[in-house]
Amino acid sequence: MGNAKITLEGKSVLITGGSRGIGQACALACAEYGADVAVFSRSGAAETARLIKEATDKEVLELKGDVTKIPQIESAIEQAVKKFGKLDVLVNNAAVLHTAPISEMTEEDFDKLFGINVKSLYFACKFAARHMLGRKKGVIINIGSELSFAGAAGYSAYAATKGAVFTLSQSLAIEFGPHNVRVVTLSPGPTRTDMHKANLDNPEFVHALENKGVLGRMNDPSDIAPALFLLASDAARMVTGTNWSVDGGALAF
Repeated sequence: MGNAKITLEGKSVLITGGSRGIGQACALACAEYGADVAVFSRSGAAETARLIKEATDKEVLELKGDVTKIPQIESAIEQAVKKFGKLDVLVNNAAVLHTAPISEMTEEDFDKLFGINVKSLYFACKFAARHMLGRKKGVIINIGSELSFAGAAGYSAYAATKGAVFTLSQSLAIEFGPHNVRVVTLSPGPTRTDMHKANLDNPEFVHALENKGVLGRMNDPSDIAPALFLLASDAARMVTGTNWSVDGGALAF
């Protein structure tokens, strides 16, 4: 196969939670590198579609739905396959963050975290695998977190969901490997997204996150996208069952 060109030409990509933040940046990058892109989002993906149209003249398949509704995830994947004739790459990006000490974590908030961050991701993998395993070709990229590997006070439930994402990805990589389907975890460190919107105007909060890594700055969503399209491409054809951290060296400490 030689040195594979880093391109997504001829590939189709479905991204959950692609209306903003990391998902939007990754959708744009995939389109710029040649992929046909579908975006599944509760709020719709009009702005993502506009950005991709302006940058690449490509049309985005906008799939509006709720990842907590498992039949809607299945429908979104089926619609992407019908539109593109196949599904080459699934990016499970949709997630929520809720922070609280364990003494204040409610059952409702706990269930919401696991329902979106783990359950919906699990079934998206299941429905995508239906189309990938038979073709013996495909990539599933699950968005994790540095908190998959290093806990933090107040983040116990969220960190548990992201730890589950990593071990789920490992297990599916073993299960799908004989069918040439890769499964990887991509774990951002602190990133300037709406998850942290309420605190980004707080200099102390920003300074603390910037100094978690050895590079001394937070991620922007555009810092995550290059790692994602590389993982999605055939250049990463032997990368599976592992984690790529884009955290500015936070886990180096």
